[in-house]
Amino acid sequence: MKNLITAALVSLAFAGTAAADNIYINNGVDYGGNNADTAAGNTTTGWKHSLALTYESNSVVQDLDNNGALSVGDTIVSSGGMIGSALLGNNSVTALKTAEFGGTGPSNNGYGANWAISFRFNDLMGTYDGTDFNYTSGNIDWFLLDSTNGFGTEVHLFTTTVTNHTYTSGNQVFSGNIGNFGTDTVNGVAAGDIFNIAYGNTSMSFEQYATQFVDTVRFRIDQNTDKPNVTGYDANKGEIYVSGKHDGSLEFAVPEPTTLAILGLGLLGFAGASRRKS
Repeated sequence: MKNLITAALVSLAFAGTAAADNIYINNGVDYGGNNADTAAGNTTTGWKHSLALTYESNSVVQDLDNNGALSVGDTIVSSGGMIGSALLGNNSVTALKTAEFGGTGPSNNGYGANWAISFRFNDLMGTYDGTDFNYTSGNIDWFLLDSTNGFGTEVHLFTTTVTNHTYTSGNQVFSGNIGNFGTDTVNGVAAGDIFNIAYGNTSMSFEQYATQFVDTVRFRIDQNTDKPNVTGYDANKGEIYVSGKHDGSLEFAVPEPTTLAILGLGLLGFAGASRRKS
């Protein structure tokens, strides 16, 4: 029975991730924005397809054979986003994107002028395979800044944990799960309820979804990377230092309600089979 349930949960964790789901953001204040096309009242944005982002990174490559160049098996640890003296303008969500073209699109509720979203990471790790780095793990922390406190207080929203990675020339795709929701509030809205995702004919906050189901909201970052800049080499430590600039998009997805229902019936069937065997 335990193995059957584990198999079902694994299937659930990877179901329905082919396409991004629409989201909206509720930061608790009506900042106006471009129009009145909001998703759930005047303190929210309209429905959005993805978030555009930009950031700078710094990496340390462990040069295992001390040849001063990348070789198969060399490892990397990357950090980036709003770390140290990094500037918000160079490390942030730059736009709330929709799938629509032309027109003004759904409301941004004053994004950019009145509030902003940024992120940071310091443990994105991977291994060089002879062509590029395969990243295998890492956590990215996301936070919100609001003009009600002068953009001076970061409110932690959630953490995205990288579990999968693919690449082509100049392009990196990271994906994984969302968790570690913040415990503070923004303008009276709990951090875990600020981001909301379409679910069937309704919507759920990210934290509400994670609480109600065994699964979590998934994310996908599709980014373009400028040619990396080698900034130094320490032969004594066997370390190569690299910096880079990146831009891309962040999308979110959850399994469809019908998928969850079918898998739930499957679990009930497993339970019945186990009772008949006992």
